Amino acid sequence: MEVTTDPPSGVAVTRVGELEDQLSVRWEAPPALKDFLFQAKYQIRYRLEQSRDWKVMDDVGNQTSCRLAGLRPGTVYFVQVRCNPVGIYGSRKAGIWSEWSHPTAASTPLSERLAGGSCDSKSSGDSNSTLRRELKQFLGWVRHAYGCSSVSMKLYDQWRVIMQKSHKARNQVLQGDKS
Repeated sequence: MEVTTDPPSGVAVTRVGELEDQLSVRWEAPPALKDFLFQAKYQIRYRLEQSRDWKVMDDVGNQTSCRLAGLRPGTVYFVQVRCNPVGIYGSRKAGIWSEWSHPTAASTPLSERLAGGSCDSKSSGDSNSTLRRELKQFLGWVRHAYGCSSVSMKLYDQWRVIMQKSHKARNQVLQGDKS
């Protein structure tokens, strides 16, 4: 028996704080899947507003939220989600993919670096590579401490905000010294 369902509903795409290269996607399982012993498999696809090429994320599994990373700052994206009922009453047979949900649009924040364009290129290059190194260490520590990437993403966001603030403060101090 091949089974298909309605597409996921309530698809919401939101910014992840001030992170200019990420968007968070949430959705709800189709009503039919809530009532039965289905497991659902989800797929997300997204594209730039002015592009026809969809990028598909295949490995979403059966969770109802996901994060898109590596996006362009200050850009509008269209996002769609579809689902596939898997394992009906314990069978291992995959169902048929649903239609894609209606496209939901959201834009990434415009990066301060792009908007401001006033920073001194020499010093920002240095601090950028330091920041990258620190982030690597930080993520390593979180994985080691928590063994869980979802916790690390939340902490990582908070940490990046803290780092950005401390960098700004440090730069102001440095500029204050020059005068």
